[in-house]
Amino acid sequence: MINRKMKIGFLALSLLAVMSLHANPKDKQQNKQDNKARKTEIKADRKFVKQEFEGAMKLYESALTKKTSDDYTALLHLKTARLYLSLLNYTASIPHYEKAMLLNEDLFAATDICNYLDALRYSGAKIEAIKIARNYAYRDVYKKDQRYLNIVHALDYEEGFMPVGVPEFIVKRLDRGNTPFSEFWIGKMENEYFYATSNSKFHDPNKKFYHRTKYYSLDENSEYSMNASVGKKKAKPLLHMVPIDLQNGPLSFSEDMNRMIVTSVSYDKGEQIDISSRGINAFKTKLYYSNYNKKRNGWSSFDLAFPQKKEASYAHPFLFDNDRFLLFSSDMPGGYGGYDIYIAEWNDELQRWGDPINLGAQVNTEGDEISPTIYDDLLIFASNGHVGFGGYDIYGIIYERGIIAKGSLVHFDYPINTVLNDFSMLKIDSNRGYIVSDRLLQHQDDIFYFYRNNMHQNSNLIYGMSEANAISTGAINLIKNGGDFNAPRHEELPKFPIYTESMLSVYFDFDNSELNYAAIDALQNFLTNTDFSRIESLIIDGYADEMGGEGYNFLLSEKRAKSVYSWLMSQGIRVKAKIAGKGQIFLTKKDLEDEGQDKLPSFYSRESQYNNGTTSVWEQKIWMNRKARRVEIKAIIK
Repeated sequence: MINRKMKIGFLALSLLAVMSLHANPKDKQQNKQDNKARKTEIKADRKFVKQEFEGAMKLYESALTKKTSDDYTALLHLKTARLYLSLLNYTASIPHYEKAMLLNEDLFAATDICNYLDALRYSGAKIEAIKIARNYAYRDVYKKDQRYLNIVHALDYEEGFMPVGVPEFIVKRLDRGNTPFSEFWIGKMENEYFYATSNSKFHDPNKKFYHRTKYYSLDENSEYSMNASVGKKKAKPLLHMVPIDLQNGPLSFSEDMNRMIVTSVSYDKGEQIDISSRGINAFKTKLYYSNYNKKRNGWSSFDLAFPQKKEASYAHPFLFDNDRFLLFSSDMPGGYGGYDIYIAEWNDELQRWGDPINLGAQVNTEGDEISPTIYDDLLIFASNGHVGFGGYDIYGIIYERGIIAKGSLVHFDYPINTVLNDFSMLKIDSNRGYIVSDRLLQHQDDIFYFYRNNMHQNSNLIYGMSEANAISTGAINLIKNGGDFNAPRHEELPKFPIYTESMLSVYFDFDNSELNYAAIDALQNFLTNTDFSRIESLIIDGYADEMGGEGYNFLLSEKRAKSVYSWLMSQGIRVKAKIAGKGQIFLTKKDLEDEGQDKLPSFYSRESQYNNGTTSVWEQKIWMNRKARRVEIKAIIK
C-alpha cells in the first residue's frame, strides 16, 4: 500500500510533468535550476526548525549562489532577510532586503518595510533608513500604517521622547537574572515573582513565543533562583510538572493557584517554512491549561484551553478575577489585523472556556497587540499599532465591569516607553513594577525594574496603574490620535461649556462615507446659521449601523467623521476639531418605531417584498437603520 508521503510525492511529480508539457525550453531549463535551489532551501528549513541556525543560514546563502529565476531569487532573499532578523542578525539581513527590493518590490508588505527600517536603525544605518522611509512616506498604505509612522518619528528622536522636566519614573535593568539571551516574562506565583529566560538564538519578532525556556525566581534566596544551589545540586526546577514542549512562552497562574495556562509551540514537520505578508510562518503557538487536583496533590493533564484554529497562533495568557477570565493575544481570522487581544470566560456548568471575544477597536489595531495584564481597573498591554515612540510601546485603558471605557487609552511616558520594543508590564504596587524591553541593543529582551522618582512633582502625571479612574478625569496623559510628535502628548479635557445636544446630524448612505446631496445641503445650512467666532472647537463623531462587523464599522464611522471635517475645511472653516469614529450604534425602540412601515418610501411596498423575497426585506432593514449612519457635530463654546 502506498503511504501518504509517497502519494504526495507522486502527485507532485505528476503535476510537474503536466506543467512541463506546456512550458517552452527556456522555462523548462529555468524551472530545473529553481528546483535545484529549492532542494537546498528545504534542507535549510529542516535545520532551522531543529534550531541548527548556523547550518541553516549557510544553506540559504548557498541556495542563493545558484542561478535561479528573478522571481524565485527575490522570494528567497526576502525569506533569508526575515530569518536573519529573527536571529537578531540585523547586519546580515540588510543586503538580502536590498536585493529582494531591487528584484521585486511588490513582495514587500508594510510589515517588511517596517522590519527593514528596524534592521537599518538597530545596526546604526540611520541615514539609509531615513532614505528608504522617505520613499514610502507618500504612499497611502504607509500613511495609514501606525507602526511605520512611529518608526519614522523614532528616526528623528533616536534617544526617545524626553519629558519636560524630571521623569515620573526611573527605569533600571536588573543585574540579576538577565543573560545574553532573552528574558521575556514576569509573573507572580503565590507571593513570589518569577521570570522566564530562553537560551535560544531564535527571537520571534512578534514576541509570541520563545524556545528552550526555563523559569526562575527573582528572589536570590529562593530555591528556584538561577544561582541557588543545594549542596552540589543546581537550582530546583520550577515547573517540573509541565511537559517541556509546553514551556515555550509566557504562562499564567490563577490567584488561588488552582489553574495554570501555558504556551506550546507546534510545527508541522511535513511543511516548509513559508513566508507571507505577515512574515515567517514556521511556528504556531497554542494555549493549554491544567487544573490542580487537591485529592491527588498534583496537576491534571494539559488540554487545549479552547478550540484553536490550526493556522493561527495563541499566546500571552493572563488569568484574572480569580481565574474566571482569560486574556490572550491571537492572530486568528476575523480580528483587526496582526495580533489582537481577546477575552474568554470560564463556564462552571460546562467546565470549559467560552468562545473568545475580541476586545474591540479601542484596544486592537491593524498592528499587533500583546502581553495583556490587569491591575485595578486598568488593562495594560503592548502595541505597535497605536500612536507611539517606535516598536512595541506599553499602553493602558480603563476596563471596568467587563467594559472598555472609550477614549481612556493612555500611553506611558519615557522612560517606561522608548523608541525600541517595550512590553510585558507587571505591577508590584502603585509605585513599582517590571517591564521587558530590548532597549539595550547589545542584549536581547531584558527585564527592567521601574520605581517612582521622588524628584518628580508634576501632579498632572498621575501614574495610570494606581489611579485608573484618573484617565477619565484628565489627570493622566491621554494619547492623541495623530498628535504632534514634537511635543509631549498631553491632552486636557474640555474646560469650556459644551452643547448638550448635537448641533447637527449628517446622514450617510448605506456602507458609504461620501457626503450625499442631502448631507451637503444640511452642512451648508449649518455654515450659514452658525457664528463660528463663538466656537472654541468642534467635536465630530461618526457612527455606523448595526449591520456588518464591529471592526469594519468602526473604520467606516471614522471615515464618515473625516469626510465631514474635510468638507468644513474646504469651506474655509479653521476651528480646531476632535474627530472620532464611534463605531456601531443600535437604535432605540422609539427610533425604529419612528421609521416604521408607514414611513417607508413607495418603492419599499409590501408587494415588492413578496415579489423580490429577501432582497427587499434587507433593503427595508437598511432603511429602518438610516438614523444610525450619521455624523454628529457638537461645539465647545468660548
